[in-house]
Amino acid sequence: MRRLALLLVLAALAPGCGGAGAPSDDPGAFASRVVGLIVHNKYSAVWDDLHPIDQDVAPFAEYVGCETRNPVIAVPRTVKVLSVNDESVGIGNGKFLDSKAVDVRLGFAGGFKVTHTVHVVADHGNWKWIIPSWRYRDYKANRCPTDAGSSPPPTQS
Repeated sequence: MRRLALLLVLAALAPGCGGAGAPSDDPGAFASRVVGLIVHNKYSAVWDDLHPIDQDVAPFAEYVGCETRNPVIAVPRTVKVLSVNDESVGIGNGKFLDSKAVDVRLGFAGGFKVTHTVHVVADHGNWKWIIPSWRYRDYKANRCPTDAGSSPPPTQS
């Protein structure tokens, strides 16, 4: 009986001890903030919110240096969250995590719009964003994702 009680207490405490417990803040607002920082080339400000697995493969100086080589030059006029859905997502190391897939619409001059999905995952009670797996592979191979010879982004059908 004591073991059962101990197991129940440990199970109840686990989410609060750095597990993947759901953060209380809005994943759409978090993803919108991340996109806003990236489109304004504020890579050093967004790195802290990058998932730890991605931080390990793309350390701060490397990430900021690589991303700065190919800055965003067409800044959107609007950033709007269209939807937030539960989705399993593969991260670059082959592991799958539960995520919130946040569809964000970027509106540019001339009425041009692009919808991009940002995956955010719970980590120690906070939202973290992840880099696409093809960019992860380049960082893992010690290549900047925007350099010649790096993996091309997947084509959309």
